[in-house]
Amino acid sequence: MIPAQRIRKVVFWLGLAVPTAGLLATSWLAHETSGQFNTTFQLVTHTYKVLNIIEDTQAHAADAEAGQRGYLLTGRKDYFDTYDTAVGDVNNNIQQLKILLGDDPVQQANLNDLKNLVARRLSIDSETDVSGKSNSTGSLAVILTDRGWDTMNQIRSVLFQMRAHETDLLVARQQNAESKFLFNQTASFILVGLTAIALVAVVFILLRIEKLQQIVTVCAWTGQVKHGGEWMRMDEYLHRRFGFSVTHGMSQEAASKMMQEMQKSHGTPPEPPR
Repeated sequence: MIPAQRIRKVVFWLGLAVPTAGLLATSWLAHETSGQFNTTFQLVTHTYKVLNIIEDTQAHAADAEAGQRGYLLTGRKDYFDTYDTAVGDVNNNIQQLKILLGDDPVQQANLNDLKNLVARRLSIDSETDVSGKSNSTGSLAVILTDRGWDTMNQIRSVLFQMRAHETDLLVARQQNAESKFLFNQTASFILVGLTAIALVAVVFILLRIEKLQQIVTVCAWTGQVKHGGEWMRMDEYLHRRFGFSVTHGMSQEAASKMMQEMQKSHGTPPEPPR
């Protein structure tokens, strides 16, 4: 196989391999970006779900405290029904949060505090029932109102810590997703640019090889080259077509021939060949 054919084959396979590798790398980046987007979307959705349940828990806790206070003051069943429903909702929310936050030790600790608060401060038992005969209705209302205010402050404090923790996680996840997206987008642009450059380079090389492989007509007697319908010397042809700068010298054969002609013209015998 002649060198030109070998070069042409190498360039062909290189031109096929480089764009293919670029396409595969771009496809892999697109797949990774899509996977990261889906993961981030799920995490963000998870965080908003947790925040919504936290808000619901605070509202249900307030309803439970109000129902507890109303029942202890009046003994009416409708207040107890409100209390009982609200406490059930609070416990249900705590169970949901335990499932959603099972891999977060900070939130699990907050949930344990919340569960203890609900069991200790929102239950109706002998300790909670301060409606003894020695207490008037007015003083009892003040006691229960103060106790309810303190209970809700403690519950709000725990829920605030949980909300702040989830908000920090949400911000960190969004920032991480943005940085990964920008990195993948930049890498994709770089790969596309390198692939385009490789294609242009391969096309240029192939055209250059094609140009070099064109048949050149050379005069068998004078050694001149035919180019564009005009005969010219080889150095001029190289300069016109390829921009080569040509210097001149003398070959050993030409120098020997010139010396022989000079010696003949001066009548001296030629030197024996060495």
